Amino acid sequence: MKTEIEEKLITFKMSGSTKTTLFGMIVLGILSFVGGFFMLSHETSIHGHSNPAWSALLVSTYFVLGIALIGVFYTAISHVTGAAWSVSFRRLTEAYGKFLPIGLILLVATFFGIHDLYEWSHSDVAAKDHLIHHKGAYLNANFFVIRLIIIGVIWSIFGYIFHKNSLKQDTDKNPEHTKFNAKLGGGFLVFFAASLSVASFDLLMSLTPHWFSTMFGVYCFAGLAQAGVGTFIIFIRYFKKNGYLGNLVNENHIHDLGKYLFGFCVFYAYIGFSQFMLIWYANMPEETFWYEQRMVGGWGWITAMLPFIKFIIPFLLLLNRPSKRDLGFLSKVAMWVVFTEVVELYWIVFPSNFDTFNVVGFLVTLGVVIGGLGMFIFTVLKSLESGKLIPVGDPRLEDCLHHHQ
Repeated sequence: MKTEIEEKLITFKMSGSTKTTLFGMIVLGILSFVGGFFMLSHETSIHGHSNPAWSALLVSTYFVLGIALIGVFYTAISHVTGAAWSVSFRRLTEAYGKFLPIGLILLVATFFGIHDLYEWSHSDVAAKDHLIHHKGAYLNANFFVIRLIIIGVIWSIFGYIFHKNSLKQDTDKNPEHTKFNAKLGGGFLVFFAASLSVASFDLLMSLTPHWFSTMFGVYCFAGLAQAGVGTFIIFIRYFKKNGYLGNLVNENHIHDLGKYLFGFCVFYAYIGFSQFMLIWYANMPEETFWYEQRMVGGWGWITAMLPFIKFIIPFLLLLNRPSKRDLGFLSKVAMWVVFTEVVELYWIVFPSNFDTFNVVGFLVTLGVVIGGLGMFIFTVLKSLESGKLIPVGDPRLEDCLHHHQ
């Protein structure tokens, strides 16, 4: 027997208070960047002079762009595997893709700070440094900007098509859209694996052009995936608290999301430890200096905290079954996980340019990240106003609504 779905549970309208809050977040982000740009000025950095506001913008841009991309990744995985259990909240992950063009604009804005961020972008430095000069065919400003824009455009196209086909299926109920999205998902996953690694190498690893790690791409993915699943849980909590979704997303769905969050906590720890252990064991100066930079100058306390705040604390909180089925508790853990991803990105970006930890720089970064999150949340919620909160035309929806474990 087909489940009757109440229209009020799946027809979303953003409240005035939500809009006000999000606009406030965006304004805070702009003010934080502008204030940081003029108040912090150009501080002496490892490779000369750099304005910390650009590093804060890079953290924010990579974070929100990465979270949006994880939404598209999750959509693709759902289609490729033919998963039924996740259908009732898949429209949310599809909406993440609508932010990618805006994320691309933020990325272009970050390019204006290329000389503040990247040592290799200075021709005089490249001329004197043999290794940077040797990498010049790849690490040059024009190629850097062009390839990242191309990658961002392709990401945006994939996100747009997934969302468009899903909305179409709400109307015509044609199962061919599901089959097409499964094929599209396969193509996206192949491109995603390569392109996220390239983007992570370019935007983060090349901040220190003398250092490299073959595990850095998957390391960045692990952190973003952990935080991305956390944002799914936070959004669902928001909708249910405001009277949407009802039992369409029940404790069994929540439990599975909790298991995903738990699993990615373990996966992140495995990858992070593996990268550190291999570099520590080999003990090669051209590799170990990256971690050494993060153990001196006031950065050491963050380095020591990361395994606890990103792995041990959420791991222990999510161990037992009831914790993963309690949406209120799970959403608090998810918020903690999202916050720790911001801390880690700050830890990756800032020590690459600045010898010493600065509290003001950290606060500016948080402000700019809050602004980026405001743009991201507003875009996702605005997208969800244009259709139903769940893909009502999906042929697997009925199985999803009866999901139990």
